[in-house]
Amino acid sequence: MMGQQFKSGDTIAFVANSNPVLPTKKAEIQQLTEFFQSQGIKVKESPLLYEQSQTNVRQKAMIMNQFFADTQIRAIFDVSGGDRANEILPYLDYDKISNSPVAFYGYSDLTVVLNALIAKAQRIVTLWQVRTILMDQTGIQKQKMVQSFFHDQSSLYQVKWEFVQGDQMQGVLIGGNIRCFLKLAGTPYQPSLEGKIIFLEAMSGNRERLLSYFHQLTQLQGFYDIAGILLGTFTEYQQNDSYPIDKLVKEVIGTTEIPITKTNKIGHASTAQALVLGKHYHIRKGTD
Repeated sequence: MMGQQFKSGDTIAFVANSNPVLPTKKAEIQQLTEFFQSQGIKVKESPLLYEQSQTNVRQKAMIMNQFFADTQIRAIFDVSGGDRANEILPYLDYDKISNSPVAFYGYSDLTVVLNALIAKAQRIVTLWQVRTILMDQTGIQKQKMVQSFFHDQSSLYQVKWEFVQGDQMQGVLIGGNIRCFLKLAGTPYQPSLEGKIIFLEAMSGNRERLLSYFHQLTQLQGFYDIAGILLGTFTEYQQNDSYPIDKLVKEVIGTTEIPITKTNKIGHASTAQALVLGKHYHIRKGTD
C-alpha cells in the first residue's frame, strides 16, 4: 500500500486553491461527491469552491488550515487547476500542517502547494487529480482508485521507470508540473534541490517554451547536485514534436552524471497514475 486508505464513515474535503471551479462544473463535482458517498464517505466542500473573487486568498488559505486541523477529515483533494495556487502559500500554517495526519492530493498548478508543504511542513503529499476518475470514460481510473483507496492495493501507484541515463537514483522526490514548479524559484516555498530526485511533466509548451523551462531549472541553486530526474508526459510537446523529450533534457543539462528515467504513466492524462512526493525513493534499472 502506498496511499491513503478509506473506510465507510470517513470524511474527505474538496478545495480549489488554483483557479475557481466554474459553475458549469458543479454537476461534475456533484457526481464526484455522489461517487464517494456511494462508498460510505462523507464529503465536505470548501465554501469558496466556485467563488470567482480575486481577493479571497486569505480565506482560501484559512479553509485549508481548518481542514488540515479537522480531526474528522482524512484527506483533502484539490479539484482545481490553472494559475493561482501560489497565492495562498504565505498564509498556510505550516507548523500545524506539519503535525496533521490529513493527506493532500492535487496536480498541475497545485505543484506549488505540494512542494511548499514538502519544504515548509516536511509533508508527504500526492501528485494526483481525483477528477480523473470522471475524465476517464473507460472506468479503469475509477477501478484503480477504488482498489488503492478502499482495498489496500497499489494499482494507482504502480509505475515502471525506463532509464535513459544512469541505472539508479535515490533521494527524496519533489517536483511536478515544470511551469508551476518554477514559480517557486527564489521563494522560501521551493524545496532545496541538493540530493533530491525531481519529477517533471507538462500539459502545455512547445519546444521553445520547454527549452526555456529546462534551462531555468538548471540555473536554480543546487540543480547539479540533484540525485536524478524523472520525466512524465509532456502532452502538447509530444503531440506535435517528434524529438524525444529525454534527449532534449540531456542536451540542456549537458552532463551524463545525473540519472534520468521516464514514463508515460504520469502527467495530465485521464488515466494518470498517482505519485507520492516528499518520500525517499531508491529507483533501480529494471525495477518498478
